[in-house]
Amino acid sequence: MISGFNTDIEYNNTVYHVQTEDKGLKSRLIVSLVYDRGTILASKRASYDDLAEGEFDEKVLADRLTRQHKLICAAVKAGRIGELKEMAGKNRVKTVLAEAPVEVAVAETLANVPVTPVAAPVAVVSVEVERVVRYSSPNLVPPLVIPIEQPADDPFADEPIFDGVSIIEDDHILPAEAVAVVSELSGQERPANQKLSLELLGDSKFKGGDRRTVNVMVCRGTERKVMANAEIMVKVLGSSFRPVIFHARSDANGLAKVHLQLPKFEAGRAALLIRAISDGEEIELRRAVVPG
Repeated sequence: MISGFNTDIEYNNTVYHVQTEDKGLKSRLIVSLVYDRGTILASKRASYDDLAEGEFDEKVLADRLTRQHKLICAAVKAGRIGELKEMAGKNRVKTVLAEAPVEVAVAETLANVPVTPVAAPVAVVSVEVERVVRYSSPNLVPPLVIPIEQPADDPFADEPIFDGVSIIEDDHILPAEAVAVVSELSGQERPANQKLSLELLGDSKFKGGDRRTVNVMVCRGTERKVMANAEIMVKVLGSSFRPVIFHARSDANGLAKVHLQLPKFEAGRAALLIRAISDGEEIELRRAVVPG
């Protein structure tokens, strides 16, 4: 995995954030994302499977990553934000990006586009990201946007919704000896599996503005075999601030400790996404972040 880029581009009084990174040799993808205050407006994915056919050349990969990042920046700088939002397929996206660099005025600006390297993932280290925080009304519904290839992650997509809850008062309380707990698997052998699992240790409640230390454990299978050297990514997403990303790796005991500074916000929604990757398998969990 090589270093990626983060660039802020201001157009029409709006600051857009362009992020391009290499997803590693297991995924063989170069991914570019365009953000507006935490909302993903567009994404661009490019495979480099062809580089694995012969002797892998990291310099060629770095050149491709740099070129893709500059093309996305050029499209944003040329004012093609509206077109990027409306694109629904890969073919039309490639046409827009191909047109951007042939314009002389845009091509001349490529050399002036500021590119900031992103530190490669290292064990238990936080990545400080410059944030532009803007507050929105809690009643304001964010506009529906169509990403280039995939929809923006909804931080609350997995949250359960309860409807029609009623309170039933118990007339009688049974004694403890009258109650027996019987498992549905009683008398049966539990099925074994080798699936990757991710656990959040300690307090799982998060509030904006808090400085927290998150402890996670990565295991595999029903025997809970600890997984060392697993890649850990912690991302803080919100509707009123730009995403903040932290990286770490699990130790010999399958544990990783990540120190977080949660963005302070008073309106909108936010969530904490924790993702682990080990031996090509990926798993994630989410927790809500309340305003603070």
